[in-house]
Amino acid sequence: MILDKSAARTFTFHHAELGSLTGLVTPDNVVQFRAVPYATIPARFKRSILLGSLPESDGAYTEHGYACPQTFPLREADGGPFPGDPVEPASDEFECLLLQLNIPLAILHTPSTAKLPVLVYIHGGGFVLGKIDEQHSTALMVEQSILDTQPIISASIQYRVGALGYLQTPEPGNANLALNDQRNALRWIQKFIGGFGGDKQRVTVFGESAGSMSICAHMLSPPPTEGPLFQRAVLMSGIIGPATVPVPIEVAEQRYEAFLAKLGIEERGDAGLQKLREVDIDTLVAASTALGDEGGLWLPVQDREWFGEDAASVTWDRIPELIGKCEWVKDIVLGCTSFEGTTMMSRYAGITPSAFLSSIKTQLGAHSAEIISRAYAITPTMDQNLFFTPLLRWVGDAIFDAPTHMLAQYLSTKTTKNVYRYIFDVRNPFPNHALYQQPHHWVDIYFVFKAHQFRFPSQRLKDISTRHAQLWINFTHGKTPWGEYKYTGKGDEVLMVVDEREGWVERSAERVERDLEWGWGRCEELVSAWQEGGMKGEWWSCLELECLSGVKKT
Repeated sequence: MILDKSAARTFTFHHAELGSLTGLVTPDNVVQFRAVPYATIPARFKRSILLGSLPESDGAYTEHGYACPQTFPLREADGGPFPGDPVEPASDEFECLLLQLNIPLAILHTPSTAKLPVLVYIHGGGFVLGKIDEQHSTALMVEQSILDTQPIISASIQYRVGALGYLQTPEPGNANLALNDQRNALRWIQKFIGGFGGDKQRVTVFGESAGSMSICAHMLSPPPTEGPLFQRAVLMSGIIGPATVPVPIEVAEQRYEAFLAKLGIEERGDAGLQKLREVDIDTLVAASTALGDEGGLWLPVQDREWFGEDAASVTWDRIPELIGKCEWVKDIVLGCTSFEGTTMMSRYAGITPSAFLSSIKTQLGAHSAEIISRAYAITPTMDQNLFFTPLLRWVGDAIFDAPTHMLAQYLSTKTTKNVYRYIFDVRNPFPNHALYQQPHHWVDIYFVFKAHQFRFPSQRLKDISTRHAQLWINFTHGKTPWGEYKYTGKGDEVLMVVDEREGWVERSAERVERDLEWGWGRCEELVSAWQEGGMKGEWWSCLELECLSGVKKT
């Protein structure tokens, strides 16, 4: 990290196809090329176009670029902006398709015929947030790889979010804009990474939450004509499930109508789209945020151009089977934090146990309500405070844990893929954070990049963070990160667990469940309740409950 900008060093490299590029040396043995454009956006709500060269400029890629316009969250809870990060991020809807490259200085200084494996980060953010910044920089991971004498090249990509990336308009050929942005970034890496010393045949992608779900969407889609875009995947707290499955076209069309209404646009069809393209960007982002706050997610669409002729069959229960058919990804790391649902505390605080069970009964029927009541030990008259823990468990399971468990079960028993599963049980280390001392959703993002280490209060946490980066680097190099997960249902499955007491340690599923005082059996019962409730093969959202009406979902 560059703390004193006046002390920053630069390095100019000549790429055979892209010409001369000047990057920032940060840290001392890594060159970071910032805000490299990978595609252009011809118009709002139009599919991006892959760039075959860099635009004419002075070749300097030393400054952060524009983020996609969004409602930026306050970052004071984890200490505020990092040194080098702007207090108010600049944004531009047409100049935001950027990537960042972090490359060992030595390989640029003295090119080698031996190519390095590549690790690509796809950010999360609930499909409405996210950007490249110092807090999510992979530069320190590259530095770590050099220190461990197994160097890698890394990249981070930006894409359109919110309505700009996920609104389905009546215009043909422009669905799933955000996914197409990501694909173009991955195609750019395939096309040009060799010139930086990278091996396009050894690309590992990793993402958290919406970033991980996006990786799943890529695995559900046929690769482009030039071939597969990655060979290994790390899926952190984000497998597509009944809360996040791609929506049917007719539902996306209803969402489009609601968006027009939110902006006060009376025209429909092409006229309505033209009006949308004329709306001030700040007004459009505010409407995008408001529609999400009212209870809907901006999600991919069951579009045939992306998901194929059987796009309508991409339902929540078939995701494991369909990912299992992705022949070009053989090795997958997947896992969750140990209490995903705590991020929903403030939004779900007013729900009562009786209202929850009644809503489940209305949605899934009496039998499924009984299954969920038993699995989570919820009774209609239980103490409200006691109820809140299983409610948050249910929320976390519904969105994250159950889809992850389903995928791990299927891939490890029905396919030849190598599956490595983990549980992240480290608590939030920032005292001014609302989720301080909780192992909540996204807390692992504070650790994997090593970027937050200067804010950690103990060496123990720093060591955990360093090991996190090392394990992902090992996996990028094609190594086995830890014991393979093979589901048996007997509790003898091997997982990697990380906590503040012992760091990263392999454990049996039985031991994990005993130590944490919960079991994945509740996830299996939850899935059973969904199936028994008639939702198998159907598109639906498990969060669409009467008691959650009007509650922001994530």
